[in-house]
Amino acid sequence: MSTLENIGGMQMLKMSEEEVCEQLLGAGAVDIRDVDGGEEPFLYSSGNFGPGYVMVKGLVARQEVFKPLVEQLAIRLIEEEVQFDYIAGNATGGMLPAYQCREYYQDLSGQEVGYVYIRGSRKEGGHKELVTGLEHVPEKKSGGETPGWLVFEELVNFGETTTNSVKVLRSLGFIACEAATILHYAHGEVDDRLADNGINLTYLTTLPRLLDVAVETGHYTADTVSSFREFLDDPSKWQSDRNITPIQR
Repeated sequence: MSTLENIGGMQMLKMSEEEVCEQLLGAGAVDIRDVDGGEEPFLYSSGNFGPGYVMVKGLVARQEVFKPLVEQLAIRLIEEEVQFDYIAGNATGGMLPAYQCREYYQDLSGQEVGYVYIRGSRKEGGHKELVTGLEHVPEKKSGGETPGWLVFEELVNFGETTTNSVKVLRSLGFIACEAATILHYAHGEVDDRLADNGINLTYLTTLPRLLDVAVETGHYTADTVSSFREFLDDPSKWQSDRNITPIQR
């Protein structure tokens, strides 16, 4: 249930985690097919087949969902007193929500925050930059301190791109140990990767909780969600149990 809280001197509605999940489910951010019931599985870019697909970045086309969720993340960053001077959106899915989050964060906190976006690979033409907007970022703050950065993704699955961006910023001499996302997959591999690299992740909800709410609210049956959980735990076993052969990329 939403609660009214004082954030930065303003009364703001704060969503519960269940409401965040219901927003994602209602907007179709999660699609789970009943493969055991005869539906076709999804084919992923990895070449694997599976029963579920999560698309958070597509919410940019649903501003009535996108904007409130990003605002909630800005509120979370303020409440948890996450310290950063600049925000970096990971291309492509993190670019727009990172920018919008920066706007909400500035309005709510009164703190000015810089913005750049980080490409997955270095641009081939022009200045061949990897971090777009970096030329406008000073190496030191006015008091001589090193700026702190927050890396933003719309969804953190295995945490590889988040970690890569943090390493890029660190290699440039900045402090980078904060990250934020709308949806965190929250499995052992990603949690270990983030911890090993000294990254603190702020998020609105996790995939396990989202799947719980999907069953509780009747969006999907328990059996359908259970199949997706099995796939997430062991994609290879899920496919072999169903005589599905991945495509070699």
